[in-house]
Amino acid sequence: MIAVAVGLLFALSTSPVEVVDDGCPSGEEVELALASMLTAPSVTPARRDVAKLEHGSGKLRVQLVDAEGVVIGERTLDGAAPCAELGRMAAIVIASWESDVHPEFVRQPAEIVRVDRAPPPEKLPASPPPAAAAYDVAAGVTVGQVDTLAAGASIGAAWFPRSTGLGGWVLGAGDLARTISVGTHQARWRRLTASVELAHRWAPRGIVVDAHAGPTLGWISSEGVDYAENRSDSAISLGGTAGIRTSWWLLRRAAVWMDLRGFYFPRQDSIYGSAAGATVDQAAVPSWGAVASAGLAVGRPPIPR
Repeated sequence: MIAVAVGLLFALSTSPVEVVDDGCPSGEEVELALASMLTAPSVTPARRDVAKLEHGSGKLRVQLVDAEGVVIGERTLDGAAPCAELGRMAAIVIASWESDVHPEFVRQPAEIVRVDRAPPPEKLPASPPPAAAAYDVAAGVTVGQVDTLAAGASIGAAWFPRSTGLGGWVLGAGDLARTISVGTHQARWRRLTASVELAHRWAPRGIVVDAHAGPTLGWISSEGVDYAENRSDSAISLGGTAGIRTSWWLLRRAAVWMDLRGFYFPRQDSIYGSAAGATVDQAAVPSWGAVASAGLAVGRPPIPR
């Protein structure tokens, strides 16, 4: 106990600063901490700087003045910490001021504690988000060529589950009635089609290209023009169609498109003319033809915009 007291008195006598406190922390605790932080000169100055510690409103005010009463520094610390911790913080602040204004006081270097941090977890490469499906509903006008040209219209829908690549089409189209010679008489006929097609989509450089093909169902209707008694008839036949559509998505949800397709019906359909109940004339309906279309489409494009 005597040895501890002697050590404390020696530390206080070598402290470069006199600490005046109001109880928590005590001046002795602060001076002892200062003695461990600053190496004092061999001769202690006759008049030491004075550090004043004052509590108020949950704060600890630290003020350091020199022997002439000139303020060297002031700082306010959080006073909610325990007294020992407050004393250590106050000593650190005072030691910093003292080493600035008194070069003869050398501040002891603080020991740097090495902290070994665990290496960050290895980041796995993020998988790209799945491509959203692309779809559209399209409508347009057509020009069809079989035996003669005829205007018409079409409407269809397309769906591609991976935006590009394989997808599906459904399409309905029809032309205005054409006139065909049946012997010495005339008849009008038209063909409506409905197809279900497999398509493959590419989207190079902002242009969408669809190659499509599939079976098509044709419904032919005919009617006499200049017979004594004009009659009408209809028939259904199965064929195939294939083509290429190109579209440009000029807006976020809208595009203009152009399509060129051909079709073929293996079964030969004919129009017959009769007089007095007996068939006298016959004309074959063309089994093949080509259709050019253009129009507008709305939906979700395969190209982000």
